[in-house]
Amino acid sequence: AVVSTQSTGEALVSEFRSSNYDLHHLHSDSLLSTVLQSGLSAIKTHQCYSSTEKSGDCPVCNEPLNTLATTLPFSHCTQSRLICRISGEVMNEHNSPMMLPNGNVYGERALKEMMAADGIVTCPRTKDKFWLDQAQKVYVM
Repeated sequence: AVVSTQSTGEALVSEFRSSNYDLHHLHSDSLLSTVLQSGLSAIKTHQCYSSTEKSGDCPVCNEPLNTLATTLPFSHCTQSRLICRISGEVMNEHNSPMMLPNGNVYGERALKEMMAADGIVTCPRTKDKFWLDQAQKVYVM
């Protein structure tokens, strides 16, 4: 009899909270949770769940936020920026995106910084070696 009274009391408390939230137009989640979810969904992309495309600087790509964001929608970007995987800098007219013969794209500044004295660049992802003049400028429309 004690168990049924306790479960009835818990159900009553739950019903009261639900009615109170509805009456005062409150949300049952905390404000922190709501703000965190909206921030994560604003920056969440499909790359955040790819084993090869994750970024160390992206909060959604790293645990535990990656797990928290699994049920959230992906962001919709109408404008995007190219970011160099080596330096983390934006690739634009001042730091042109350069494609190595293996298809990987990096910023021109980063390639010049990592270039050896003999003009050879080593791709950080594949460890392939190329002459810097083999890299081609990428034009984005």
